[in-house]
Amino acid sequence: MNKAILVIAIIATLAIGGALTYKTLQPSDQTDTTQETDQPETPEETETTTEELDTTVSTEPEETTTEPEETELQELEEPEETIPEPEPVMLNITHEYTHFGFMHPEHLQEMTDLGIYWQRPHPGPFVWGLIEKEQGSYDWSEADAEVQRSQEYQINIIATIWPFADWDQEVCNTRLSSMETKMFREIGEYRGKPCDMEAYSAFVSAVVERYDGDGVDDMPGLTMPIKYWEVSNEPSMQEVLVFFTGTPEEYHEILETTYNAVKQADPDAMVVQGGMSGLHGDSTDFWDSVLADGGAEYFDIANIHSIGQSSENLMASEYRDYLASFDIEKPFWVTEAQYGNKMEKDQPTGEEWAFFITKSYVRAYSGGAEKIFYVGLEESPGVESTWVIGRDGPQEMYYAFDTMVDKLDGWTTVEQIEDDLYLFTGEKTVYVCWGTLPALTGTVTVTYWDGNTQSIDISSLEIKDEPVYIEAQ
Repeated sequence: MNKAILVIAIIATLAIGGALTYKTLQPSDQTDTTQETDQPETPEETETTTEELDTTVSTEPEETTTEPEETELQELEEPEETIPEPEPVMLNITHEYTHFGFMHPEHLQEMTDLGIYWQRPHPGPFVWGLIEKEQGSYDWSEADAEVQRSQEYQINIIATIWPFADWDQEVCNTRLSSMETKMFREIGEYRGKPCDMEAYSAFVSAVVERYDGDGVDDMPGLTMPIKYWEVSNEPSMQEVLVFFTGTPEEYHEILETTYNAVKQADPDAMVVQGGMSGLHGDSTDFWDSVLADGGAEYFDIANIHSIGQSSENLMASEYRDYLASFDIEKPFWVTEAQYGNKMEKDQPTGEEWAFFITKSYVRAYSGGAEKIFYVGLEESPGVESTWVIGRDGPQEMYYAFDTMVDKLDGWTTVEQIEDDLYLFTGEKTVYVCWGTLPALTGTVTVTYWDGNTQSIDISSLEIKDEPVYIEAQ
């Protein structure tokens, strides 16, 4: 009988007799236990006692085990498999590279019927104080509702971030008069640079995270993420219609802070410059300072507005040259295109506006504009005959847009051949002209502004002021 069995037997005997409390014996303990018996043992006595103890131990419940149970070995040999958490699925936006959009449209079904899938809510619900009414407490109800409404129609949003929260602004800024906040009251009664830029940055990160579509802290039910964020709007407008009260340097700081917070939350997101309110003195004076100080480092897409003017090209080529004067080579959008002046006595007809606006879009795309957002899907500040949907339903502009989107959207390059002749290539190869004909021969397909088409030998085609789309057969 080996020594291990002897030790176990001794322990069992002592435990039964109450001579000592059970403990796991170490090698040194064997000597101590032998001394406690205080009597020397002969080999025979030890062997006899051990055999008796063996019988006793085998009839009592085992208090110790020298070997692990089979199931315990299996657990040691085969640890429980941990199932990894599924990785978030990144949502992608659709129609990202289409070229047409509307500003704050209401008739989304009619908008998508036209094949247009971009909208710019204005002022929109992405206002710091509208979402974070108290510091650290977010109310997403209005922003979520706008996103849900758009994604029902697969419409993308360019979202304007407004850096104003009254609870923050009142610390260091002056409240505007009721006249100054008469329009767009929802963006706040103060419109200066945030007093707590760290708190503002945290808000930007939170709002971008909620709508970025990465599966982390997203809006419940999000299917159409927001990937384009505009930093305020027309910050040079600081009188009568007030969008900002601050210096170019302060806007530069807002721009930089917003850019960094957006990119931290969503590195794939694009930051859009707060739209320039045209190329007049106040606007260019303000932006000269921002851009000369390196402001273009903090936006990915430049942005110009053409409002209340009858611009033949939405100032696209002039804006391209303006950016080039600061060595800025970035894509640019026209996020507000509004035509006409209600104060003018003699107004063009709806058909005349359809001709003019079609030409204006063609020239703007040729001048470098990548996207154009039209102000006037329905009632808007523009001249009523420029509305797409009038009081009694679709107007001339509806059919002009329907034709323009069908023939031009999906273009990748635009070439100006003459002032009245342009070539769009991409999903289709289409000439747009209103005077000079393309150098084609034989039968061509001609589409007129209202969608009517005809096949005709180009040598027999005569056009004057009306823009037409020509495709080779």
